[in-house]
Amino acid sequence: MSKSLEEPLSRPAGADIEKVLTDEKIAVFFQPVVSVRGKSILGFEAFSRSIGGEGARLDAQDLFAQPWSPAVRLRLCRLCRRKALEAFRPIAERHPHMQIFLNVDAIGITAAENPGHLAAICKAMGLDGRRVIIELERPGLSSQEVYRFVQFYRERGFKLSIDAMDGLSAPTEELFSLKPDYIKLDRASYTDVEGKEFKREMVTGLCRMAERLGSVVVAKNVETEEEATRLLEWGVNIQQGYCYTKDKDCQEKDPIRAFLIKVEEINRRFRERAQAEVAGKRKRFEDFHKILRKVGSKLGETILHDFPAVTDRYANAEESLLCVYVLDDNGVQITPRAFKKSLVGETPMLGPERGKGEDMSIREDVLHLKSGFDKYVSQPFISIHARVPACTISARFYNRENVPCILCLEFLSA
Repeated sequence: MSKSLEEPLSRPAGADIEKVLTDEKIAVFFQPVVSVRGKSILGFEAFSRSIGGEGARLDAQDLFAQPWSPAVRLRLCRLCRRKALEAFRPIAERHPHMQIFLNVDAIGITAAENPGHLAAICKAMGLDGRRVIIELERPGLSSQEVYRFVQFYRERGFKLSIDAMDGLSAPTEELFSLKPDYIKLDRASYTDVEGKEFKREMVTGLCRMAERLGSVVVAKNVETEEEATRLLEWGVNIQQGYCYTKDKDCQEKDPIRAFLIKVEEINRRFRERAQAEVAGKRKRFEDFHKILRKVGSKLGETILHDFPAVTDRYANAEESLLCVYVLDDNGVQITPRAFKKSLVGETPMLGPERGKGEDMSIREDVLHLKSGFDKYVSQPFISIHARVPACTISARFYNRENVPCILCLEFLSA
């Protein structure tokens, strides 16, 4: 999408709509939908724009924002769809695997006597329905007409995309009902993130839900490389937006190749950054495992009675440790949790014994260790006691009295 697409547009007057429908002066613009990790273009979303009688530029989104009747909306939607498919046909002929994201007005669907119009247009143009992704926006998703429309086209190989995010919420019930191939989220979900960790959790949570549905999350309106990288870190690989359009100083004449150059550059920079982060993470975990061996070795020379003194000493001596405690072989905590005193003071939720006697036999790490694993590394979490990022590494050992135990070390992970 070029910069001109983002310039202010005139609001359509009521009399303009018939002229738009009669003159069919619809211009179509394409925006690439890319796989950054795969360094490829999946296809294009089609955007429509009309020229009014006095030269006013009318954006299709503005047109559909007007309170037209469902019948008028249906006529307008069909016009925009036909123009988009006509513009896409030459691209499809040159690039057989490209797909088109085609916006369909959910309210207009309710005015259709039958859902076969789009299929007939595609057939007349020689376009395989499997290359057409019907994109619906949130309003009207729950209507029976929309559901029947989706079923009709799914049976004919068409795919479904739902422009789902309205602000910071998603229509969970509709997503589980329709099970779209693609779920799109907008800028509000991944920008203005300073001090708003919940946005990352919201996006990663949507990605997990999409996996359960067999869907792919697509980020819309990506404008900068920083935003593209953030989305990759959050697990959103498929993206679209001004960031991926052709630079003004790009000498490449083939527009698709120009788009790919931008994708490849962002892929390269993210890969370099990710490799550096992985190397740093590997170094941290090598250090963590050295500490695990050190503490385990010391406890291996110690009788049960003296465990608390050892755990307390290491919790405060090792810079990267937050907490140290020991379980018996059945997963029952046999030492109080020893916290780094500079980070954790009182722990009323653990009681006076700081968790001693608590049964953790069904905890994930205990179950893995009991099944034969030598050690277990947890997913990162926020410590409820210190309110800092942490992870737990657990391992089995035998003490001086040859008693089997489980050592649990909570490390500061950031």
